[in-house]
Amino acid sequence: MKSRLLALSTLLLAASASAISIAGSVQGSAPADLRVSAWAVTAFGQPVAELVSAPVNGKTFQLVLPESAPPARALIPVDNRLSWPGLIDFGKATASAQAAELKLFTYRDVNGDGKRQENEPLKEVRAQVGKGELFVVWASAPVTVTASRNYSADLNKGWNVMMVEVRGAVVVKPVDAKTSISLNIQ
Repeated sequence: MKSRLLALSTLLLAASASAISIAGSVQGSAPADLRVSAWAVTAFGQPVAELVSAPVNGKTFQLVLPESAPPARALIPVDNRLSWPGLIDFGKATASAQAAELKLFTYRDVNGDGKRQENEPLKEVRAQVGKGELFVVWASAPVTVTASRNYSADLNKGWNVMMVEVRGAVVVKPVDAKTSISLNIQ
C-alpha cells in the first residue's frame, strides 16, 4: 500500500543557527509503528550510522539533525570520488573538505523502543522537492563543487539541505523553509 509523506517544510530552528529540522506530514495511511530516520551513508549509499529518527505521530514527524559532525567512517574527501545525485564528471572543489551524505529511511519500530533493531528492516525513501531530489550533505568547510552539465553546489560548513534537479543541465540549490518535500513509501 502506497502512502505519501509530505514534509511541510525544512526549518532552521531559532534555538541554534546550525540546527536544522526536517518536518513533515503523512498523507494516506501509515503503520502506527512507522519511524522516519536519517542516516549518514558511505560513498556508495550504504547506511553507516543513524543520526536521528522520529515516529510518525498524528500523521506528522520531525527530524532534528545533530549539530555535531557525522561519524568519521561516513566522511569522504570532496574530490572525484563523490557519487552525489546529479554529479557526473567531477570538475573541481574550491577548497579542501570532507563531506558526508545523509539519506532518509523508514522502518517499523516493532518493539516500540524508539530505536532501530537488527530485525527492523530499513527502507530507503527518496525525498522529492518539486521536480528534483532532496540532497542533504554535511561539509567540514565551505566549498563549491562543480561538474559537467552546469553542476554547481555551494556548501556551507555543517549541514546543507539542497535540491538537485537533473534535466538538460543540473540545478543544485538550497531548500528553504517554504519548500514542500515529499517522501513516497510503500
